Amino acid sequence: MSDLIKHYLQLVGIAKTWAMKNLPGWSDESHRDLLARYGAVPLPSPLPQAGEGARVSAKTLNVPQLDAVLGDYERRGWDRSKRVFAKDGVNKKVPERIAFIVKLWGKLGTAGELKDTSRKALLAFCVRQVKHEVPDLDSLSVKECQSISEALKGWLARA
Repeated sequence: MSDLIKHYLQLVGIAKTWAMKNLPGWSDESHRDLLARYGAVPLPSPLPQAGEGARVSAKTLNVPQLDAVLGDYERRGWDRSKRVFAKDGVNKKVPERIAFIVKLWGKLGTAGELKDTSRKALLAFCVRQVKHEVPDLDSLSVKECQSISEALKGWLARA
């Protein structure tokens, strides 16, 4: 399973938890109906003696289908904001230029252009582009981010 699919499955789990807490009447059954609406199919239960049959699972969805599920949760009020944990304990917004780089990297992964879609692989790509060590994406200058974005857009256009 690719890192991108794992990430989307994690986001679906977060959205489900939000819905269970914030949407009146939302249940596990509501979540499974939502998944089925976007193409999820039942997986057999690992414990057949537990009395439950096959359950619809998000693991049967591909990235565009998972994105559609997340879009549905967003229309219901879930905030899919991109945040990172700051050192002072306060969440801060990810700079748009960095979010764009990560988005392009994800699109390349979805297009099958990458063998490894991990953050470590993205940082290695950035090192090759800017020709110096990149401990994290926040350490990139605006000019370097623009250069990396253009390289990724060109690669995506060729894909």
